[in-house]
Amino acid sequence: MKLDLQKILEYFNSFNDRARLALLTGAALLAILLYVVILGLPQMAGIGAINAQVRKLSEGSQQVLIDKQRYDLYGKSLEIARYQLGSLNVKVRPIQEVPAILSTISSIAREYGVKIDQLVPEYSQQETLTASAEGKYFALPIEVKARCGYHMFGHFLNKLENEDLYFILKDFIIQNDEKDPKTHLFSLTIKIVLVDKGHGAS
Repeated sequence: MKLDLQKILEYFNSFNDRARLALLTGAALLAILLYVVILGLPQMAGIGAINAQVRKLSEGSQQVLIDKQRYDLYGKSLEIARYQLGSLNVKVRPIQEVPAILSTISSIAREYGVKIDQLVPEYSQQETLTASAEGKYFALPIEVKARCGYHMFGHFLNKLENEDLYFILKDFIIQNDEKDPKTHLFSLTIKIVLVDKGHGAS
């Protein structure tokens, strides 16, 4: 079917100005609607898909940053734990060094004017703690009875804690010395953690 453009124009010109304006406006709106339906909607769908991918990538990037921060934090915590474990291992002495440990306790006591009346390892009360590839770990109680003033004994314990020695105080009793009001009788158990490196866990 062949369109006669001249007849269409004559037909269009037969309308008054208001009708022609309405027809042009309708034609423009129809053209815009066709553009949106034919071209705009597919493009908008494509833009929506791209936005979804961008959002997904952004979320993925944020998760990567969060994971990296967690990894850094775990790394620092592991470093601290290794340092603390290394410090603790230095304080856990071999079981063969019990005589040297007793000598160290006596020496520190003399340094601060603490008179030791009893310093006895209770081998019968020794506890097995755990075993690893490095050796078996024990807690050996040492019964201590001493006489001195409060401050002297405080300095003695403080110096003992700063030695390369891992121990726990138990059964701590203080009594007044009836013969000397400035002196007190101290009775306590020092449980020293020791390792037998020759007998590790298999």
